[in-house]
Amino acid sequence: MIHYRSFRNPDPPVVADVWNASLSGPRTAVIPVQATTILEYFTLSKPYFDPRGLILAFDDNKPVGFVHAGFGPSPDGKGLDTSIGIVCTLGVIPSHRRQGIGSELLRQVEAYLRGRGANEILAGPVALRNPFTFGLYGGSNSAGFLASDTLARPFLEKHGYQVIRTSAFHQRRLQNLRIPADPRFQTLRQQYDIIAAPHHGAGWYREAVLGPVEVVEYRLQDKKTSEVTAKALLWVMELFSHGWQEACVGMLGLEVQPAHRRRGHAKYLLGQTLRHLREQPFDLFEAVIEQDNSAGLGLLRQLEFEQVEVAHGFRRA
Repeated sequence: MIHYRSFRNPDPPVVADVWNASLSGPRTAVIPVQATTILEYFTLSKPYFDPRGLILAFDDNKPVGFVHAGFGPSPDGKGLDTSIGIVCTLGVIPSHRRQGIGSELLRQVEAYLRGRGANEILAGPVALRNPFTFGLYGGSNSAGFLASDTLARPFLEKHGYQVIRTSAFHQRRLQNLRIPADPRFQTLRQQYDIIAAPHHGAGWYREAVLGPVEVVEYRLQDKKTSEVTAKALLWVMELFSHGWQEACVGMLGLEVQPAHRRRGHAKYLLGQTLRHLREQPFDLFEAVIEQDNSAGLGLLRQLEFEQVEVAHGFRRA
């Protein structure tokens, strides 16, 4: 008989078991059932973790499904905005699919979100509204549910969700790196330094999302004035790299100050960063970008990135 309940303190091995059995693929980290430290670091230790938002399904004593939801950040990033609920992950083991378990899990977690004040419900964690699964699912950044998870979209659309955002993961191999010539680079090289340093000041919510991940900031900094005109945030994708058997660095963001856009700053910073990473050595570099960001997509094309996956974010209609 199927029954449902919220997370309890002894449940980390149960969550790991149902996670591994219901979610699979190269973009889903494996959580060791007998050593659930990964789950502790990336999920349970977050200051806003609420056991009521992690609901498990059992067939008698066998865990067969789960769903986990949380909330987006307040405008200042120092707390939660409980008016926006996010369904971060939902899985049912193959032997128990198409029995209504996923639908009931979704119904219960939606009720939890509404009970805490949510008047808008999203499905698929998308930065910067990604309370859970960063570092465990997706890739270099949270972008929603993967298109390769072929059951996700039809399931959500059946339950009244609509795609509101589509992003794509792009990768660049570093061994054969070639940075296209650009006449602007000589001037930029003379005027700017590239400085790598630990990233600080992400804010309470963002720090909680990142959890144990250490972020490095690459800055394009004026040699005379110390003005930072562009910066890229990077992290080492250890759990994904382990499964891929290739050392990969992911980009969390690339920003150019408005007054310096369309001057080659992003292309120069990213190109030189790729060269630096190749010498570490790393094998891959990954970035995720929204499909309607024409400037960002153009930059990645110039640097010969390859699209490797698509993801969707959804909203409850």
